[in-house]
Amino acid sequence: MAEGRFNEGISQTLVLSERTVATHVASILSKLGLPSGATDHRRVLAVLTYLRQ
Repeated sequence: MAEGRFNEGISQTLVLSERTVATHVASILSKLGLPSGATDHRRVLAVLTYLRQ
């Protein structure tokens, strides 16, 4: 995600199914406490959290 890839790109790079990537992304977003909402882009917020660490 930090490289700007969609799930498809991540799955091709890591040689995983898109479903597996989606499951892991959802888990990451949940663990970061980033609930789905219409006002925020959770993937961007996750990357910003990563960059701040």
